[in-house]
Amino acid sequence: MNDFTPGRRSRKGRPQMTPEQQALTDELARRATEMWAESDGELSIAEAVELAAFRMGAETPQTMTEPGVES
Repeated sequence: MNDFTPGRRSRKGRPQMTPEQQALTDELARRATEMWAESDGELSIAEAVELAAFRMGAETPQTMTEPGVES
């Protein structure tokens, strides 16, 4: 089994993230780790991250506006 620890990679040489970006990154890592652990090897780490990101996006309220329509 792989040893996956969120945040283990170095960010040296990369731009500093804003607090909001860091919070999103941490939440994505937490959810992906949980999904990966619960999948009993059926999901790769990459698949777990993709699924967690999709679910996080689906949970975010989306407001759509149509061009030319005023609210």
